[in-house]
Amino acid sequence: MYNNYLKGAFFSLLFSLSFFSSLLAQTNKIEFVKFIDSAANHIDENKKLAKIYLDSIPKPVDKNIEGRLAEYYQLNGIINDDFDEQTLVFQNFMQALKYAKIEENYDVAGMSSLELFYNIHLVKQDSVLALRYLKEAEKYYLLSNNKNGLAEVKQMPAYMALNNENYKKSNAIIFKDLDYYKSIKDDAYYHMYALFMLTTNYTNLGDINNAHKYFNRLKKLKKNKTIPKSLYNKHEVTLYGTIASFYLKNNNNDSLGVYLQKFGSLRGAMNDYDTRKYFRLSFDYYDRIKNIDARNTFNDSLRNFEVLQISKVLDANLQINNELIHSENLLLKESNKKRLNRYLFIIALIILLFLILFIIIRYKKIKQSFKEFNKRDKEYVFLKKNHEKLQVKLYGLEDYISEVKKEVKKIAVLSNDLEQKNRIKDLYKNIHHNSSTILAKGESHLALINDLNVPFFSKINALHPELNSSEQIICYYLFTGFKNKEIAVFLNTSIRAVESKRYRITKKIDAITSSASLVDYINKMFKETKFN
Repeated sequence: MYNNYLKGAFFSLLFSLSFFSSLLAQTNKIEFVKFIDSAANHIDENKKLAKIYLDSIPKPVDKNIEGRLAEYYQLNGIINDDFDEQTLVFQNFMQALKYAKIEENYDVAGMSSLELFYNIHLVKQDSVLALRYLKEAEKYYLLSNNKNGLAEVKQMPAYMALNNENYKKSNAIIFKDLDYYKSIKDDAYYHMYALFMLTTNYTNLGDINNAHKYFNRLKKLKKNKTIPKSLYNKHEVTLYGTIASFYLKNNNNDSLGVYLQKFGSLRGAMNDYDTRKYFRLSFDYYDRIKNIDARNTFNDSLRNFEVLQISKVLDANLQINNELIHSENLLLKESNKKRLNRYLFIIALIILLFLILFIIIRYKKIKQSFKEFNKRDKEYVFLKKNHEKLQVKLYGLEDYISEVKKEVKKIAVLSNDLEQKNRIKDLYKNIHHNSSTILAKGESHLALINDLNVPFFSKINALHPELNSSEQIICYYLFTGFKNKEIAVFLNTSIRAVESKRYRITKKIDAITSSASLVDYINKMFKETKFN
């Protein structure tokens, strides 16, 4: 009786501890989510404070703020953009877009896609990929019925024309919808941005009168409460730099001095591009007016600034590496968990099979059971013999396949298209010639690969039945070390087709995250199996 009481008390204590631990963990999660709300409230006017709130969320963030990860990475991306940490901007908005899709947060998905469009078009100069993200932004803003977001998407063709120095085209696009942007009263940013582009375009076209006209209109929005002060200042300071550059080009030192003073008065709002321009313009201005001391001072400032930029890039790369390591650790944990579940399933299945076998032996005819066993034994012997024959065939073809592979790699690096095509024809003639003596009638090249690498194709079929046969072949060539170009040559297709298939494979395999490649995944999943 006493022992039963002790047991009851012990289990009650365990239950209480478990309950309070769960309650504490839930409370902590609520507190961590509040940090995101606090960061969002301060993001416009005090990005350093917003950063402190976000950094207060302990790692791993995916466990502590589950369901709010899209906002977390979005806010980090906005802060990185303000601090001109372009490498981190791309990384964080990619993560924001990834989690926004999972969490169905279409506003964040639209904004992240738009920021990726900016980054890719401006920094990477890849218009095709940039336009793809712009289409994504439009899709998600339509899903969330975000009219202001769609207005910003509408402005992007004008921005692209400006960035490509097609200033007249940019103006034409803006004027078509200028009244519409002005009508958006709940957020005057879109009107301001249209005026910003008009001022920039006219300055670059040398029409300084119209540039001042639209710049003065933009200045009237300075006190508009729908535009954060920091956002307004970022656009105003850039325009001061643009107009100062115009006066430098036109040898107007007096106006250049005036605009340099206005430009420098907004140092706190400058991004890296503006800061670099300010130092260079100041250097040129003081060189022109023969103020050697001031000129040397700005030259030193520019040199120190460039050193600081290199340091920022190194810090950003270090941070990204740490994030990648963290992601790899999470992936490893998830893989171990799946492996453990698989082992538990196999053990349970084995136990179930033993139970079934026991019931059969106990309640069925023993002779019939032995007949089934003998039949299976004969089948096993037959399969074993066939397997041994296949192994003999494999070893006999090993050297031939190795030579074919070397020849394919040599062909892949040829720069002369005609020579490459001739070599491909010769290779295929060689393969078809040898197939008459090496392969059985009706066998194909791809079937041979499948036959000779049964363990690989069996395993990939088991793990990923969603992959079709051509996608499995691509996986096999990647595992054997072939590059896209080599695969394209060997399969007589285009590099683009191979890249497209690799992309579809990556999308189909859920275990591949944004931080891992398809090749890494294949090598990791099949490293314990030896293939030929």
